[in-house]
Amino acid sequence: MIYSDIYLGDNKFPVLAFALHNGHYMPEEILQNCGIDEATRLREEDPYTNGFAECFPNRIIVQTSRFAVDLNRSPEKAVYQKPEDAWGLQVRKMPIENKLYTKLRKVYDDWYRIIHYQIERFLQNHSQIIVLDLHSYNHRRSGPDANPDSQINNPDIILGRNNLPESIYPIIDNLRLLLDGNPLQNINLDCRSDIKFSGGYFSRWVNQTFGNKVLCLAIEFKKIFMEEWTGELNLSVYSQLKKIFQTAVLNWMCEITSLKNKG
Repeated sequence: MIYSDIYLGDNKFPVLAFALHNGHYMPEEILQNCGIDEATRLREEDPYTNGFAECFPNRIIVQTSRFAVDLNRSPEKAVYQKPEDAWGLQVRKMPIENKLYTKLRKVYDDWYRIIHYQIERFLQNHSQIIVLDLHSYNHRRSGPDANPDSQINNPDIILGRNNLPESIYPIIDNLRLLLDGNPLQNINLDCRSDIKFSGGYFSRWVNQTFGNKVLCLAIEFKKIFMEEWTGELNLSVYSQLKKIFQTAVLNWMCEITSLKNKG
């Protein structure tokens, strides 16, 4: 019921990228009880985040919608049931039956067991790895014809550090500096940390489960690469943003390696 594309193409490269909310697929037994239309679902998902994950040879891309099971929520909150679970949206026509709810909780637990195994297997080749938890967010919530939300609280890229020890913050800031100010079309990228989003359940689980063997960083891209109300992709912006991100992460990895060698 949770479909994930798992690519582990380079065991020597110590980065594993995740796109948890990329998916749009809804199993029929959940779709028939969905209280919102497909366009609304798509607007609250993270389409095209698979492309940011695909910048790296090791990646796990979820194809099932967060409106079936949200893998970035804690187990007890992973299945949306009430409007307050999902930004006030009437996500279900009727309450989910206990049998289906139990099934959804099981597939959630199974997915996390698979990810635990995959990370442990990955760590057999590395003393430490980096996990990128990739998401996107809306910034035109007032409507398709309204002005975008203020830049003050809506950076172009947000690095969520809240689930990491403060001792790691300087390392994260090195990545922020590599991203911030890059020219993208007619703007210079605004990259900040812990504005609006500081990391969800998945990054917390990874960091708590694996300790200092894994650094899991939550990253949010503002949907400047697409039209969030229609889902239409701006290929030019998207391609350039992916390249900027990939280059920054690769340079960041070189910096981290250099610091380790000096240590």
